[in-house]
Amino acid sequence: MGSIKEAIRAAQDIKVERDVDIPEWGVTVDVWGLPSGDWEAYQNKLNRVRFQDGRSGAEMDVRSRRAEIVAKCLYEAGTDERVFPDLAEGIAILSKKSQGTVDGLFKLCRHLSGEDRDFQTKVKDAEGNSGGDQS
Repeated sequence: MGSIKEAIRAAQDIKVERDVDIPEWGVTVDVWGLPSGDWEAYQNKLNRVRFQDGRSGAEMDVRSRRAEIVAKCLYEAGTDERVFPDLAEGIAILSKKSQGTVDGLFKLCRHLSGEDRDFQTKVKDAEGNSGGDQS
């Protein structure tokens, strides 16, 4: 048996929702969850916006942060290729789309990334997905 570090490194734990229809846009995409580092970066940016009281663009900045997450999560259906390889372009495009559609996709990204579950639920899910016996 390999080391624990190698087992963790090799684990395919990013969840994917395949063939997500977005009728408003007339497309079908795959939506991938994000790794913990990307969620941490998002949370850090969001916290910085909250502390910048009086800043006129704060609300738009929060929206563009959600657009950033969605741009990172959308993949061409059946491939490992992002819809928006140029992240800045993806943010610019998504920031001009329906807030309801982008928000729905953001919630799916959040769910696939495990951000809508409490710690105990995450532990139970991990136990159910483990390949070996736990002691």
